[in-house]
Amino acid sequence: MSKVDLATLASPLLVDGEAVVASVRVNWNGMVPPPRRLVTPLPAEADTDDRARPTGPEPAVDFPSAKQMALVLTGRRLLAWSLGISGRPKQYLGDVPLTSISEVEAGRVQSGSLLRISLGSGAVIDLEALRGERGEDFGAQLRELTIDP
Repeated sequence: MSKVDLATLASPLLVDGEAVVASVRVNWNGMVPPPRRLVTPLPAEADTDDRARPTGPEPAVDFPSAKQMALVLTGRRLLAWSLGISGRPKQYLGDVPLTSISEVEAGRVQSGSLLRISLGSGAVIDLEALRGERGEDFGAQLRELTIDP
């Protein structure tokens, strides 16, 4: 697999004061979507514009997805690119603000490192680090930045 320096790839997208902390290449293992937002009717005496209000978790943040991705972690957000067949970044998919991440789990399994990212919306994203990538280290750095930013 051909390696591209992901920090260099991300540099045009960084804002002043933002720096690359870590990067990893992953397989997308799936996502459990967030719970649906419910609408609770208000009493009839309420203004008609206020008769329904959303309840439940905050609106979902779209987490970029592709079969294989390159992720770049900064102190503010997670940036994502899809990977082509050669393993080279192909297309920028978007970013996720770290403030939308509520929990990070990382662990080692026989085939590599698994990374589970839970969003404040309730969505749960499962990723698997590609062979030779340091998924556990990436997960630890992501966890550190999202616990007490």
